[in-house]
Amino acid sequence: MARAPKDTSTVEEREVETRRRATFEHYADPWLYDHEYRRRRADVNWYRARARSLGGDVLELGCGSGRVLVPLVRDGLHVVGVDASQPMLVRCQERLARLAPSARDRARLVRADFRALPFARRWPVIICPFNAMMHLYSRDDLSRFFDGVRDRLAPGGRFVFDILNPDLKWLNRDPHRRWARTRFKDPRSGASWIYTTNHFYDAATQIAWIRIFYDALDAPSEKLPRTRVVRLAHRQIFPEELLLLLDNAGFTVEERLGDFDGSAFTGDSESQVCTCSIRD
Repeated sequence: MARAPKDTSTVEEREVETRRRATFEHYADPWLYDHEYRRRRADVNWYRARARSLGGDVLELGCGSGRVLVPLVRDGLHVVGVDASQPMLVRCQERLARLAPSARDRARLVRADFRALPFARRWPVIICPFNAMMHLYSRDDLSRFFDGVRDRLAPGGRFVFDILNPDLKWLNRDPHRRWARTRFKDPRSGASWIYTTNHFYDAATQIAWIRIFYDALDAPSEKLPRTRVVRLAHRQIFPEELLLLLDNAGFTVEERLGDFDGSAFTGDSESQVCTCSIRD
């Protein structure tokens, strides 16, 4: 029997590859992604109202499959969407294609790393919804990102985003158990699956390494393996840490909410929903 080729990559190279997979695997199947988050509407409605109240063109960082972008375009706004995932951008373009030509003309999609934005112009509104910033794993990642946002925010403009408020009880769950058991059907094949998750929290790097398990209830096939595992990594950003990062980058936090219902931020809030401006 032939031996498997020896892994000659360095520890650093393996860590980079692990982060890459944990950044992109969750977004490799946009149809499944949209199915899983189809009932998540509160944030979409909040961003629609916020963008309308601020006025002007919108730059969306981490636009994904267009969950927020397409409704903004429907509302009459001009939106440039940036994402690093090609499958998600293809899905977003498919959703835009169903709009009237006048609406489609208000949208532009760009594949790019939002730590290095390929634009010279500035926007009055920059948004980064649904925890996209939590894929910035290091201090350097965060600094590059905030510097890029600041440099592309028009005078008097607003930077609006949301991230999770770290939940220490959840982060420190038993990493050997599975959680959130849910039964669902694949939106295309109709196959029945059981969805569960587990995770390991590395307190030194503040990264939660999440695994999402899809266990088939139907007979497996070459196209439908018995179990699929999707990796996802989220950098945790604690409340005071976030304020310090934003202050160091030259931002003023005008408002920080704890949810999309307008509730004030507290230590028990699920999210940190922030509206920022450039400090004078």
